Amino acid sequence: MRTARSRPLMVAVVGVLVVVAAGAAFAVATDGPDTPVSSGPITGNPPDDTGPVVVEPRPGMSDVYARPFDTATVAEDDSTVTIDFVGGVEPCSVLDRVEVRYDASTVTITLFEGRDPNAGDVACIEIGVLKRVVVQLDEPVAGRAIADGAS
Repeated sequence: MRTARSRPLMVAVVGVLVVVAAGAAFAVATDGPDTPVSSGPITGNPPDDTGPVVVEPRPGMSDVYARPFDTATVAEDDSTVTIDFVGGVEPCSVLDRVEVRYDASTVTITLFEGRDPNAGDVACIEIGVLKRVVVQLDEPVAGRAIADGAS
């Protein structure tokens, strides 16, 4: 026979069992192939493969448009320019060509990007890829400004 004094003890025991059972069920539910994997921050130096992807123009792309660039660095020979830009993922975003115009005060460089028509019906993620193209000029820069023809 139960007394009024044993009822609070019974409620407490049942409450503890419910908490323990819920914790065990949660642990079982989160252990498995669908559990996200995480780790702490990377320490030390980053991997060497984090630099720009060096690309070469591939003429014949579809839906070509002028693509702005981020930096243009003139080499010591004054006729080679390294262009860094953010493009998309191939085959949806491929460098088609580079055009260069010269005038007395400016060398204007325009990058053209498009999609590969031979890739078929593909889906590409919307993510920026740091790319680099090295341009050999027909004339030295000779102190002229470098301008982005897509801006």
